[in-house]
Amino acid sequence: MPNSYNYLFLFCTLSCFFLFDLSLKGAELNTSVDEEIVKMYGYVYDTISESPEVLNVKANIVLESMPHGSEIGIITSNDSSGYYEYYVNLAHNYKITIQSELYSTYYEDIDLKNLTSDGKIKKDFYLRPQVKENQVIRLNKLIFEQGKSGITPESYGELNRLVGLMNNNSSMRIQLEGHTDYRGDKKLNMELSEQRVEAVKAYLLGKGVAPKRVKTKAFGGVNPLTRESSLEASQINRRVEVRILKLK
Repeated sequence: MPNSYNYLFLFCTLSCFFLFDLSLKGAELNTSVDEEIVKMYGYVYDTISESPEVLNVKANIVLESMPHGSEIGIITSNDSSGYYEYYVNLAHNYKITIQSELYSTYYEDIDLKNLTSDGKIKKDFYLRPQVKENQVIRLNKLIFEQGKSGITPESYGELNRLVGLMNNNSSMRIQLEGHTDYRGDKKLNMELSEQRVEAVKAYLLGKGVAPKRVKTKAFGGVNPLTRESSLEASQINRRVEVRILKLK
């Protein structure tokens, strides 16, 4: 008989432990159901990117859960495309902080539940360029035909960005500064740089920028960025830069 009591006690103890363990697992399962994890993705753009000629921005994105900041994620958008992705918890709202060189810091508080579609969230962000007087902006994607002043269609996105920047800063005045490669005839280089800055100015005026807001200055080949003899070096030297003369 004593052995029977021992077996009964052992059976009851194991049964209770088993049921307790099941209740814990059930609680964990319920918690995971309540906290839905979804993919949030999108792109970081310049503010003019609502036009077809988008400008993608590399940026650091910080997501902080609200109200206590118990969950923090840090993402870097892609260099060339501005693409980012992160998995977020729909149990939280988030505070978004985005920082990128030459752009004003962006802040937004978002309720993710209002954005969910098909189990995913697509959210794009638009940054405003940060500028200051006497700053020089190089138009890296401005492309001319070799030895000519005609602007190629591949350049329109870059120039539209400049138009957008001027529209967002209505008092801003600029000087377009034209440069060529240092090799070749000096007089012809000077004439070519003049023609190119005038072509850029004509494009800006055609987009509604007032003539008094745009000055031009040609340098020819006297200020090369490099004196290497490669084709790539020549392309770098052939450029138009924007100097911000006045902001307010």
